Amino acid sequence: RRRGLGHSCDICYARKIQCDAAKPKCDWCSHQNLPCTFLRRGSASPKSSRYVSTDLPLQDQSYSNGPSLPANQAETWAPTFARNLQSAGRHLGNICTFNGAHVLSRSSQEWMKACTGEELHLDRYHIAQVPWWQHPLPTDPTLEGCSFSNLNIPDPAFLYEELKHYQSSTFGLFFPILDPSLLESTVRAAYYQGSSAASPGISSAKACIFAFFALAPTVVHKPRLQYLKSSLEYACEAYRLLPEIFNEPVSLDGLQTLLLLGLAGDFLTIDHLLSTASRFIYHLKANLSPRTVWEHPTALAYHARHLFWIAYICDKGFSLVTGLAPVLEDAQCDLTLAVMPGEPSQPDGKFHLYGDPYPGSYVDIYARLAVIQSRIYRDLYTPSALRKPDAELLRTIRDLDDSIEDWKDAIPPNNRPSLITTAPQGSDMRYSVFHLQYHHCMIMIHQASSRCASWEQNQDTRGTSSSLAISVAASRSFLRGFLYSQLELGSQNLLFTLSYFLQASINLFCKILSRPLDTENQEDLHIIGMISQLIAEHHRDFDPTCYTTKIKFAGGVMSELKRLAQCAIDKAGHEQDQAVGPP
Repeated sequence: RRRGLGHSCDICYARKIQCDAAKPKCDWCSHQNLPCTFLRRGSASPKSSRYVSTDLPLQDQSYSNGPSLPANQAETWAPTFARNLQSAGRHLGNICTFNGAHVLSRSSQEWMKACTGEELHLDRYHIAQVPWWQHPLPTDPTLEGCSFSNLNIPDPAFLYEELKHYQSSTFGLFFPILDPSLLESTVRAAYYQGSSAASPGISSAKACIFAFFALAPTVVHKPRLQYLKSSLEYACEAYRLLPEIFNEPVSLDGLQTLLLLGLAGDFLTIDHLLSTASRFIYHLKANLSPRTVWEHPTALAYHARHLFWIAYICDKGFSLVTGLAPVLEDAQCDLTLAVMPGEPSQPDGKFHLYGDPYPGSYVDIYARLAVIQSRIYRDLYTPSALRKPDAELLRTIRDLDDSIEDWKDAIPPNNRPSLITTAPQGSDMRYSVFHLQYHHCMIMIHQASSRCASWEQNQDTRGTSSSLAISVAASRSFLRGFLYSQLELGSQNLLFTLSYFLQASINLFCKILSRPLDTENQEDLHIIGMISQLIAEHHRDFDPTCYTTKIKFAGGVMSELKRLAQCAIDKAGHEQDQAVGPP
């Protein structure tokens, strides 16, 4: 039987103090500048308050064992929002409000309305549901989605030239997927139908080359229309060959195709591609060290292991951003990285050491971060992690914080991120990547403390010792870094950085709602607005419709957050004036 609401407000009830239930705010909430709400419901058991609520977005409620929502509640949600909820969740990720629930959950919506007097309207912002490679270019009406067939493979000499440009680019330093020393077998199969043990499938070899040309023009050359057009054409041809790849033996060419298309794709396709790539990895035994699997490992086995690490990096980063479960299970993988005594010095053209990233290389630094990202997701955001008691949750947060700080301190000083918002002179994409990943990990580690009731009640979230304060500081520093330090934000990376911008902005938004009278709120509002403008400046008229739709979605969400945050500030100021009364 459901209990009725008590006479105490939510804050006083949680703190177990006497509440005078005055309007518009009780005495305690008025003096503490806190929102005075009466939203709680009775619980079935007192001990259940030790655990975090598993309040899910409306679309996810169908998977729970509890009763369904009353019809009148379900009707208050726009149908468009219900359809797009899962896709929106992928872009907003695991971000929680300061009451510990997901930002899209019903209780979070109620909390936002109580703080602002307004409702969060995401139903007006649509998300394209069609992959980017199925969209024609707006400037060329003759292109109708993925209609290309029998597209000629570029000349081999041009392939090697483009590969050289790609390998020397900053993007190629992080994702060196193709090994020039092993490309000959792929070329022989794709151009001359000469299959071999290294390239047993003709279609796989062709798709690998098409997939490379789908990615390379967007990350090597300046964003000119002719390069983007060719990228779309090659991507379409590579996707057309995927069914044939699945009918051929599992090969490095097939795995390279999936990874290249994943790096050139978007959130709608990368999850499917990574899932398929994981099965290729298991079949090739690349999840294990070659020297423990094969008696005499070959160059192919070492390169397969190298591709495993690239897939692992993509999988763990994608999982932490979207909240989707990872496809590579740590328990099934050998995660031992190579270590060299003394100061490592990477020889030119050498990407790995017996399959593992060369110590000190960018892939090595990124792989070590991916191991920590996997722990963040597993220890803080899996269903079992959501049931952790407060003490264990805080201990996990401290351990992960130590791990990410150790990772940061191991990065060379010229590329080392920090909470300081000024970047070193001449910083490039390498600094930008580490800056982005470090602050995002800090956000995801420390915002999990919002699930801990005792931490929220007994700690001042403005204090330097507060975990939530660290999360807010990391969000602010992350956004300021891109605004004031002119960190590199290439157009090819915009889709993948949108989720990071959204999550950091949501964190600042929740902080404003939690403490609407803080003096830093106007600066945080300014940051959210400036980030929205920064994203708009990277919009290109000739981008595919799916690109522009996602950019508009991100900009629209940030504008909505800024509007609601201002409503919360105005509402709190008005209530304070009413409480004080006329002079």
